[in-house]
Amino acid sequence: MKLINVCTVLFGMSVIFLSCGPRSAEQVDEGRQEQSFHLEIVDSIRLDYLGMLRVTDVHDKTGEIVGFNFKTNELVIFEKSGKIHQLYSKGGDQPHPISSVVSLGFYKEDKLLAASNYGDLAVFEKDGRHVGDIPLPFKIEFYNWTQRKKIYSVSDDMLLGQISGGRSEAYREYYLDFIDLKNGSLSPTLPIPEKSKYKNGQYYGSVYPFITMEGDFIYMLLRNEPLLHVYKREGMNIRYLKSIDFGGEDFTEVLPSEDQESFQWEENYDKMRPGEVRSVFDVGENLIVSYKNGVNASLYSEEIKSDPLRQDEVDPLYIAVFDTDQKLLSRRVRVPSKVDFIQEVMPDGAILASKNKEMFDKEDDFETFYLLELVED
Repeated sequence: MKLINVCTVLFGMSVIFLSCGPRSAEQVDEGRQEQSFHLEIVDSIRLDYLGMLRVTDVHDKTGEIVGFNFKTNELVIFEKSGKIHQLYSKGGDQPHPISSVVSLGFYKEDKLLAASNYGDLAVFEKDGRHVGDIPLPFKIEFYNWTQRKKIYSVSDDMLLGQISGGRSEAYREYYLDFIDLKNGSLSPTLPIPEKSKYKNGQYYGSVYPFITMEGDFIYMLLRNEPLLHVYKREGMNIRYLKSIDFGGEDFTEVLPSEDQESFQWEENYDKMRPGEVRSVFDVGENLIVSYKNGVNASLYSEEIKSDPLRQDEVDPLYIAVFDTDQKLLSRRVRVPSKVDFIQEVMPDGAILASKNKEMFDKEDDFETFYLLELVED
């Protein structure tokens, strides 16, 4: 690994960001055999609710699960047994609805923090009653693709989160903001590291950053790049540590263009299926990253495009497994076909995943979530 040879220090609002690069992405040590793991479905949750419900957060103490239906603006809070604690649409206070959510999570033990496409950042009781707004110097601008929690509390008077970012806009310089609750001021941080292909001046389509905070570590994934970018938060400083390559030769790369206007959407998304990096979670003794390799143009066909069973056969969902020091242990663990998306992780480390309804002929009148365990062979 190369030593740090460039450091940029940004001073502002008492925030210092250290970005160091370039540096090579780490890989599995040459000559060291990868460890063998498998994912085992150990339990399931039957939820007497029917709709496109996406889990956005799990309470780290009570294990309560919050989900949101973007089509109906329904919010559901339930527990591992399937018991529903709250179910409502647009909240209890109609002048302050919970709707068009772009970030939803538990906040200060017993409340919810919601950011919306309308530009608001607000606190609610779990039953939907509006507590108050958090003032910001501008309206949130975020084209929604997921409602999962993207804003974290780092102290009594400071948040850290994604509150801006477009679905198809040019790549941003920074992807997180420190939010000062005392005055609503913002301090941008977390640029894409120099190691990333998204920094080479070409356009690779929508970036869809998945950013999560686990303890003092911050992890960034970018849509068509099999790299885990690792940062560490030290007080109000965020320091880039490394990027770990977990991809293989069969990961389908997007065909880049010089700029957004000349990007070949048809070539990239109609004639092939690019690889897709989805999520990273801490499951206790390991980190897992879920991803799909995609299907290159020479193999892609109308049969694959229209048949979910064939899609799963040629482009299954995998996870890469890391230890708690972010060392890559295994790059390719198959996720059971019953699973659609890995949604969250329970406090005991169980992996919470939604059911892949395309794999079943019968339609249920309830929602099913699976609990999985990562097992070393």
